[in-house]
Amino acid sequence: MSAYSDDTQHRHARGTSLFETHPILTATAVGVGSLLPHLFLPPQAALGFAAVLIALIAGVYFGFAVANGSGRDQFVEFNVTGLFTVTGLLGLVWQPILLPIAYFGHALWDIAHHNRARLSLVAIPQWYIPWCVLIDVIVGTGLIVIWTWHGIL
Repeated sequence: MSAYSDDTQHRHARGTSLFETHPILTATAVGVGSLLPHLFLPPQAALGFAAVLIALIAGVYFGFAVANGSGRDQFVEFNVTGLFTVTGLLGLVWQPILLPIAYFGHALWDIAHHNRARLSLVAIPQWYIPWCVLIDVIVGTGLIVIWTWHGIL
């Protein structure tokens, strides 16, 4: 006898999650939640947090490539993750405006993965693409607003 109900097993087998079933709500919550620390962190810590987060966000696509992509997909996603990481580092140590720009750039990278873009990139669950775009736009816009208010930009 299974420890899970048939409904739980069915949901798990399909791979559905709260993020997939409610992408706008969860993306908004994740985006806003990612901004909240910036209201309280000192400037250098806020920059560091934003730099780490953009590298983490970009690294998810490398994870998709490792899980279900080709060697070429892994190469592309690893290098693009590296570009976002370097941009985050440059935003941290040189020009803070590069960090919100990196989030907007990642939104474009998300869109490039959409099937309609007709690019040969690693397969990503279709719900994930607009979910991540929304997070990127919320965080990029929020960083500009908060950091302008705090005198970082």
